[in-house]
This record gives sequence, structure tokens and C-alpha cells, in this order.
Amino acid sequence: TPSLTPAGELVEAARAAGRTELGFETRLSTSGGTSDGRFIAPTGAQVVELGPVNATIHKVNERVAVEALDQLSRVYQSIMKILLVDNA
Repeated sequence: TPSLTPAGELVEAARAAGRTELGFETRLSTSGGTSDGRFIAPTGAQVVELGPVNATIHKVNERVAVEALDQLSRVYQSIMKILLVDNA
């Protein structure tokens, strides 16, 4: 069962980080497959899942470009900065 976290601090921080670090608007979607987030969201916690897109996801010999990991690291850092520093 998909779950969608309503707009809030975490969702907005993730979207802002995507704009800043990747240069594009993100799209909220539950089409990424099954997720343990479906068990957490009903508690009222904000849940955002994001990661690199790749053709081998969840397959034998799964792999991702190093550049995608670098981008993802910057996005995570940006989210933490927005939530912990900018909103302090």
C-alpha cells in the first residue's frame, strides 16, 4: 500500500534540496515500489524516500554511477542544512 506524506518541513526541504543541488523540480510519487515507509507514515511521521535512478535497481549486480552517489550525498547534506541550520 503506497503512502504519501503530506506537505511539511521534510517534504519541502527535500524539494528545495533537489532544486538547489540538481537544478530541477522534483515530483512527489508513490510509484517507486514497495517501501517500509508505509509502516512509518501512519504514525504521523514525515517520510521521504529518495535515491539514484538506475537501470539495475534491485537486480543481480545492481550498480549506480559514482556521480549519482555524489549528487545524492549533496542532496542529503542540503536537506540536513535546511532542517537543522536554516530553520534553527
